[in-house]
Amino acid sequence: MKQAVSLRLDADVIAWLKKDGQGVQTRANQMLRERMLKDLEGR
Repeated sequence: MKQAVSLRLDADVIAWLKKDGQGVQTRANQMLRERMLKDLEGR
């Protein structure tokens, strides 16, 4: 289930996420999920 949130990011981070076109939220979600899973593995 997806949940809407408001998130403040630095302008250069947003530009980097947008460089590949549409799918910014999907890419950001995937990056955060990968980091979350890596963190959970380390516990």
